[in-house]
Amino acid sequence: MAKKDKRKKRDLSKTELANRIANQSRWVSSAYTSVEDSLFRAIRMISSLVDKVIFSKYLMPLVALLLAISLYISVNYDSENNPFMTPLSSARTLNNVAVNAIYNAESFEIRGLPETCTVTLTGEAANVTNAATREGYCQVNLEGLTEGTHSVSLVASGYGDNVNALVTPSDVTITLERKTTRQFEVDYDFINRDELDSRYILGEPTFPDGSRVNIRASQSTLDSIAFVKVLIDVAGVSGDFEQEASLVAYDASGNVVNADIIPNTILVSVTVSSPHKAVPISLNITGTVPDNMAIDTVSMDQQSTIIYAPESVLDTIDEVNVNLDASSLVRDTQMAAPITLPEGVSSADVTMVNLDISLAEKEEKTIDNIPINYRNNTNNYQAEVQDDITSVSVKVEGTRSNIDAIDVGDIYVYVDMEGLSPGTYDLPLEIRLNSSNHYVVLSSEVLTLNITLIGSEEN
Repeated sequence: MAKKDKRKKRDLSKTELANRIANQSRWVSSAYTSVEDSLFRAIRMISSLVDKVIFSKYLMPLVALLLAISLYISVNYDSENNPFMTPLSSARTLNNVAVNAIYNAESFEIRGLPETCTVTLTGEAANVTNAATREGYCQVNLEGLTEGTHSVSLVASGYGDNVNALVTPSDVTITLERKTTRQFEVDYDFINRDELDSRYILGEPTFPDGSRVNIRASQSTLDSIAFVKVLIDVAGVSGDFEQEASLVAYDASGNVVNADIIPNTILVSVTVSSPHKAVPISLNITGTVPDNMAIDTVSMDQQSTIIYAPESVLDTIDEVNVNLDASSLVRDTQMAAPITLPEGVSSADVTMVNLDISLAEKEEKTIDNIPINYRNNTNNYQAEVQDDITSVSVKVEGTRSNIDAIDVGDIYVYVDMEGLSPGTYDLPLEIRLNSSNHYVVLSSEVLTLNITLIGSEEN
């Protein structure tokens, strides 16, 4: 009985404990919900208040100003060392900064000094930005130094006192060489020839005041000079002229040598001429017209032109040619063709001709017993021809009107013996048309002659 009472008491205790735990859980949940509701209400109140302040037409400008001030402070100041107003530091590297030297340029020449250096600027960002836009330079002071090798320092200048400037290289080794003077004979070059009218021929320049100049430089520089040129500007000249032309010294590789040329210009006189000659225009036909056709007539709107060249070139030219490829012709044609100017001819009054070409059916005829001639037998050798051939038959091809105009007197057949000595040769047989009829084609079945040159020379 006592055991049952104890068991009932234990069961009652467990029930009461469970009820208390459940009641406490409900209380905690109720308290959390209450706190959460209060927090959300507070946030909504603050948010509403902020909206009223920010979007108020009276307070909005003030808020914007405060935000701008805050942004400026956050960008331009660093709070690491000073939590209030510490400027940001900045650095910028400037490459290819010019190097200037202070020294006696009349007496000395410098070797080993770099033309440029690198400068690194550091300091406040605004000051560095401002200094980088200035025309700064690197400078070395050589005053008081004598001839020989020296170690000197490069110093940046022109960037202001608000930044620090670090120069690279900071120290260089230079050599001062004493200058001396030597005299040089000058040569010449014409410059801007593309701006000179091609009809003009430039004469040999003369130097009224002499053709020698003095050059002042170190001994090693003088020894490197291979030649000195007078640069004569011929742009736009149209007649004889004089000018003060500049002088430049060069080494053997054609590189400019930096030296003091005294004087740095020289008076030069140049004659300008325009030698010319009128010559006929000849039609040079190559190839054959296809489809058993031939050229019947060709008319050109220009028969001659004036060519411009040095006298020595003009003396060798008797005509200029217009080339016509007959294999490209398939019908009567009108076309423009360029004149081929011989080498050495700078220009011509007429450079193009208009051709009017007519075609007709090709025919042929043979002209027999055309004698063989021997050209350039300057040593008067006796010639023995195999089979004793003394004449040949020549086939003439062209239109009927053109071949009818050709007879035996219009054809010249020959072999060329120039430069030959006694012996046996197979010489090509050459056929030439003596008349102005360019529209026929001549050929022979005999292509070469076997000739033996014998006997002693007869002078």
